Amino acid sequence: MPFLGRSGLIQAMADCLKPESAVSGCLVVGDSGTGKSALIRHVLSVYGGAAYVVNVRGSAFAGRTPFGALTFMLSELEPESASHPVLILRGLTELIRERAAGRQVILAVDNAEELDEFSAMVLSQMVVNRSAHMFAAFRDFSAAPAEFMGLWREGLLTRLDLEPMLPSECAHLLEANLRGPISRAAAEELASASGGNPNMLLAVAEDYRECGRVKSMDGVWVLDKTRHCTFPRLYAAMAVRLTGLSAGQRELLDLLALSGALPLEQVLERLDSLEVDALQEAGLLQLQHRGAPALSLGDPALGTVLRGQLDSGRRRELLEIMVPDTAVALPSHAAEWLLSAGAKLSAPLALSAGRAANAAGDPEAAQEYIEADPDYLSSTAAVLELSRAQLRRGNAAQAADAILRHRSFDETGIVSPDSVRLLLVEAASGCRALAEQQFVASGSADPHAALFGDADRMLAELRKQGLAHREAAMLERELVLERARCLTQHGQYSEAASFLSGIYARGDENGRGFRALVGSWLCVAWGMSDRQSDAHELAAALWPILTDVHQPDLDEGQAAPAQARILHVLMVTGALDAAADFLYQDAGTEGDGSLGGTLREVCEGMLHAFAGRGAAAIALLHPAATQLAVFDPDGLQHTVSAVAAYCAALQGQYERAEEHLRTADAVPATPSWALQRTAAHFTVLAWNLLGSEDAHEALAELAAKDDARGAGAYAVLSLLSAVRLGDTAAAQQLLDTASVLQGRFARLCEDYAKGAAGCDPQQLLLASDAAAAMGHELFARDTGERALEIAAGSGDRATVRFIHRSRRLQSGETENDAEVEDCLRGLTARERVIARQAASGTSNKMIAAELSISVRTVEGHLYQIYSKLHVGSRRELSHLLSASQTGSANQSGAVRGVR
Repeated sequence: MPFLGRSGLIQAMADCLKPESAVSGCLVVGDSGTGKSALIRHVLSVYGGAAYVVNVRGSAFAGRTPFGALTFMLSELEPESASHPVLILRGLTELIRERAAGRQVILAVDNAEELDEFSAMVLSQMVVNRSAHMFAAFRDFSAAPAEFMGLWREGLLTRLDLEPMLPSECAHLLEANLRGPISRAAAEELASASGGNPNMLLAVAEDYRECGRVKSMDGVWVLDKTRHCTFPRLYAAMAVRLTGLSAGQRELLDLLALSGALPLEQVLERLDSLEVDALQEAGLLQLQHRGAPALSLGDPALGTVLRGQLDSGRRRELLEIMVPDTAVALPSHAAEWLLSAGAKLSAPLALSAGRAANAAGDPEAAQEYIEADPDYLSSTAAVLELSRAQLRRGNAAQAADAILRHRSFDETGIVSPDSVRLLLVEAASGCRALAEQQFVASGSADPHAALFGDADRMLAELRKQGLAHREAAMLERELVLERARCLTQHGQYSEAASFLSGIYARGDENGRGFRALVGSWLCVAWGMSDRQSDAHELAAALWPILTDVHQPDLDEGQAAPAQARILHVLMVTGALDAAADFLYQDAGTEGDGSLGGTLREVCEGMLHAFAGRGAAAIALLHPAATQLAVFDPDGLQHTVSAVAAYCAALQGQYERAEEHLRTADAVPATPSWALQRTAAHFTVLAWNLLGSEDAHEALAELAAKDDARGAGAYAVLSLLSAVRLGDTAAAQQLLDTASVLQGRFARLCEDYAKGAAGCDPQQLLLASDAAAAMGHELFARDTGERALEIAAGSGDRATVRFIHRSRRLQSGETENDAEVEDCLRGLTARERVIARQAASGTSNKMIAAELSISVRTVEGHLYQIYSKLHVGSRRELSHLLSASQTGSANQSGAVRGVR
């Protein structure tokens, strides 16, 4: 298996081997299984091929013997040279120098913290004398020999810490191990379960595969959250941390795994404080304050694994030993423990556990916990969590039924904050129920107006009853966001803009995060109607807030969908360059705040689809669609399948395209009118590529409905596609519609309409250049070809020469080095590196590995590079850079690969 990731560390280690380097090596520090030894071996194989390498390995046994780690060389010294440490140092130095025969010497030391002091002294002196370089691997740097610590403090060796692998790096390793693509959702869960540790990652992947939690579907490895795992291999990999523990310590770890947390006082009644302190010093426990001092596991992943080892019998035994204290225990942990042991849940625990499970994104568990209380229908709060869980699982009808049964059961008439929230869930359920018919109907949001009116009246009544200001403000924010979602989801963009503009204009008085969420819906309303420039400016202002993990009133469950909304409206309104900038600006910094999971996969794939990059889109949308076939809480499969059908047809994969179209027809429609409309657009384009002759009429019909609704962005999109497909009669309508919209894309459409209607190559070239600048690769290329065709047919030699000259400029056929460098000045530093590597033939995977970024991020940068340099392929990029390639070839360490 090839070495994947860690490119920054690899380069830092390689730099240490250069003659001009001020340091003589690295101390590589990381937990067991993080790949320290593999990293050193990789660096030595790539950059130390001509060197003489001395492999030294520390161990507990050898560490008890003077020079124990070097015994394999001591036997070759003369007896008189082994009688004194100074003589041994001199003898070993001479021996290694003789064997090196003038080559560079590199000492590769594994388990360096277990070296005996004499071996450490000899090795460190060789570094001090500059007779050798050293790479030393440590699990625990605090236990490093004093000699090595001295080398680090004096700057002769540098320290490199192996951080957990990024999810994208984990995905590359998993795909190599599983020998096939893996969905982003599956890769991210495996990365989380393993903590980004490569050894743990492969162990948990095998555990998941064995139990079916990760399974192969249609050539893609996907995540099935309904399957539970006992983690036999991951437990074996973690067992080293548990060796030497007493029975009482192991019992405590099991109890904490089941409960999440236990009161310190209760623990000390059963276990000696010295044993507890030992667990804490080993990093297995941590002390928290949950009203009272409490203990929890230091590593949540360890708790997950330990729970997987405990059968129902053992869980009952532990329950007899210690009952979870609901004041400090994690509610979902305690509820799962009690249910698995055959015990009953109290109503308060069932409610708090259901609420926690919903917050953690586990609606199946939430429903199980709530329904474990036989009287849940009498509780508004319980029914609220149950209906939220059912809605999250895509069961809108069941959510509405639970609310209806609660109202028939509860005749008290008591109004509470949860009564208001239940009305909002009922409105959301109604939106789901209308999803199938809203696209063909008028799309009115009136069916839910009464519910929002009731919610307003309830909130006013609660205020009169003395509801705390903070709680009232929170309810009002929830009501605003739900009404915004309802209006925009039904395509009522004018009403949404009127409703939201004033609220957004109030500033941050209700919280910066809340204002950003309001702004995301306003961005949709403006962008889809006729205020595209305003929407784009608003998107630029909102994005830094939505990606800031430190916003106190904004959690990931709210921020990620808001980011996706903004990206979608940018794509529909033609600002593909802005969408790419937002999507890829966090390259190499995956984690909190960055859009992830299937949602990220869908957004990246759709961006490629709008740009006309079929192959890149399919590489993302096929895994996403396959994952959505397993779990699709937001109803995205309909739209993703339609977009994937177009991209497959664009690649000539007609059977695959028809399969995606059948899936799009078979699954429920998304509740969002905009996403339904996107699906309809790409469905028409897909059928056109499959040979249908009805595309012109279908696009015209869609545009007419868009115009009636006030969705100008979609109307322009349909008319532009119709004209591109040859319906020049629609050019005037495209011109008229685009003229009343804001933004660069509308101006581009005006130029294209004029050029298409008048067969004007100059106008078409303007449109082509604008399209390329905005990231519309296929549109730019097709429009340029059409301009050339018209100019050649009309005998316009000047325009033909101009087009050919532009192409020569792009290909680099007649440009000198200065002109090529001038082209490259428009790229960022990262884009320059990727451009040169791609032009030299380096594959996307190799570039990603070298730069420690994901393959998808590389594709995003290449998309920007192609747009800025006006090229359409790697071949054209290679031609453009050929003039400077000779000068840079000797500096490039890239490995040549296959595209």
